Amino acid sequence: MDAMTEHRSTRPAPVLTACVVLGVVGGFWAGKVVFILATWFSTSEDVVKAFTDPLVADGVERGDAEMIYRVYLGILALLAASVVVFAVYAAMGHAVSRVMVTIAAPMMALAGMGDGTLAELPLGVLAVWSIALLWSVEARRWFAQVSGKEHPVPAAPPGWPPPLPPAPHGTQQPVSHQPPAGSSHLPLPGAPYPQAYARPPRPPADAVKILSLIALIVSSVVAAGCGSFLFLYEFAREELVKQQLDSDLNWMNLSEAEVRDSYRDLATLSWVVLPLCLVAIAVSLVLLVRRRRRP
Repeated sequence: MDAMTEHRSTRPAPVLTACVVLGVVGGFWAGKVVFILATWFSTSEDVVKAFTDPLVADGVERGDAEMIYRVYLGILALLAASVVVFAVYAAMGHAVSRVMVTIAAPMMALAGMGDGTLAELPLGVLAVWSIALLWSVEARRWFAQVSGKEHPVPAAPPGWPPPLPPAPHGTQQPVSHQPPAGSSHLPLPGAPYPQAYARPPRPPADAVKILSLIALIVSSVVAAGCGSFLFLYEFAREELVKQQLDSDLNWMNLSEAEVRDSYRDLATLSWVVLPLCLVAIAVSLVLLVRRRRRP
């Protein structure tokens, strides 16, 4: 049993290499999105204009063009975060995560090059190459063993087979283990009777299921709040600023420019948190469905 467990836990080099590369590529694109959103009006202003200027030249308003760019960045962050999460689970032998990262990684590679630059082309090639490694013969055999579809042949323990016992010198009568005549199988007086039906043991608490439920509830609440605020910020920004200035909530006596900067920072934070919450919701649902189907 120990040899079998050791064999099943040995992760092939192609699987480890593919998952590490996918995690690094996904982390790079997720960090790029966070950096652009955090420095929208400062360092990344030229990057934003490079994406929005062609749209403005085609007749799209500047605000709508920036909205399109934010949605694009949100989709890229969602795909990148998904690739990172699914790559981690695929490295642990989760077969569904290997399928999910196979779907998400090419989409992330295409979305990463959607801003018109070819600087990230090598990263897209690395992502596709990593997917090919995840479906190599060695990787497929390992995933089949981890999921229980293929059982490896355990290695023989040392000293097997054991030596034969020495031959007996004389003929011995076999020892009879039958009870003497007149005896019964009833227990001795005062001994407890054996129970025919023992109470089944209480199943242990499923920590993964509990954590998935907590993550699903918290992520859903946070995602709903971020989505609602982003909707109001994009379509009712002036009303939000006016309400903040005219209401009693402005207890710090902020000016209109300071209120607008606060809402802008909060919108940037929401654009970063919302994709992460969506990834957490998707992963939690996948884990809950897998736990429910498990006998």
